[in-house]
Amino acid sequence: MKITAHAFAARFDVPIAEARTALRSRHGALPKGGKAWDLTAEEVLDLFDEVFAREVARPLESEPTSALLTQYAQILAELRMRGVVRTGNAPLGDYAEYIAAQAYGGVLEPNSAKSYDVLAGDRRIQVKARTRSASTSANAAFSVFRSFDFDVATLLVLDSRMYALQWAREIGPNEVRNASRWSAHVNGHLLSLRAAQTLGRDVTAEFTPFL
Repeated sequence: MKITAHAFAARFDVPIAEARTALRSRHGALPKGGKAWDLTAEEVLDLFDEVFAREVARPLESEPTSALLTQYAQILAELRMRGVVRTGNAPLGDYAEYIAAQAYGGVLEPNSAKSYDVLAGDRRIQVKARTRSASTSANAAFSVFRSFDFDVATLLVLDSRMYALQWAREIGPNEVRNASRWSAHVNGHLLSLRAAQTLGRDVTAEFTPFL
């Protein structure tokens, strides 16, 4: 298999620079023009175990994949029963909307609502969230903005391992539009972590009690 330092870092949630150093030290520098190391799946896992395993806890390491997928489905079902998530998809988006509804004292809008997720009084709030790990680039973007028919966008960034809130910001639609870039590929505007983290108003302290 071909694996780059970026792919290794993303897979194992380790810093890119450390992943690159480990790959070079164990498997040599890439030839000129090379972009990836050609390793077996076992070599990739061995490198992780040798260099990083002590730093990254893996309490479920011995569980078979089928058992992990079963647990995942059961956890999502229980979260739906509790009202924390509303779909069977990965829970980040639903979880962020659930937190926002509590923080604002608002109500969740139907999933079919296109421009906003929470209604708090007469305020229409669009909620965007993403996880961040040691390997996440500051240029990574939130999910696409396809319209700006809302009063405020609330952006949440959570730790990829524990879903702990790193920061939350409340940003007006014009600020979002001006700071984002248009992408024809997704037919909408993309706002990066780097751009978002200094915009609008910091509401981290207001959201933290609801996690």
